[in-house]
Amino acid sequence: MSKKPGIDYGRITRFLTVGVANAAISFGILNFSFYYLNQNKVVSSLIGTSCALVFSFFMNRNYVFSAKTERARKQILPFVLITISGSLILLNIVYVIFVAYLSDHGAWLTQTLNNLTGLKFEQNFIDINLSTVIGAAFAMVWNYNGYKIFVFKSKEREQKTQETNETEAD
Repeated sequence: MSKKPGIDYGRITRFLTVGVANAAISFGILNFSFYYLNQNKVVSSLIGTSCALVFSFFMNRNYVFSAKTERARKQILPFVLITISGSLILLNIVYVIFVAYLSDHGAWLTQTLNNLTGLKFEQNFIDINLSTVIGAAFAMVWNYNGYKIFVFKSKEREQKTQETNETEAD
């Protein structure tokens, strides 16, 4: 795979790796909180999501984008806003669209998966899970670009922006 200008495949790979670890942390803490700490489902979800959000911030800041030059306090609010807009708004909009589409057109997919795997998936199971995966993919692209542009700005991009602003002012 050749490297195209502007695409950092290493960074994208690190972002995906952090995303997988983030999901594992979220699910792990959710289940630990629910089954071992005897918290209710909502509290367990909030604990897992909060821990995953903190992990995600520090890993994206330090490992994915290497954006340690700016104070973390300046990065936290935009990070949370982008994450919330991607995870709560965009993911759910895409989810609703695909659930509606699959509920009318997904029977063939369910039948194909059942034939290929020998399992007995219900159409609702396929609809909600596939829609979630597709929504998560959209949110991942949104989050990556939002973090790159607004949260963990590279020195080069900041310098280009500053030079452009200075040139326009002249």
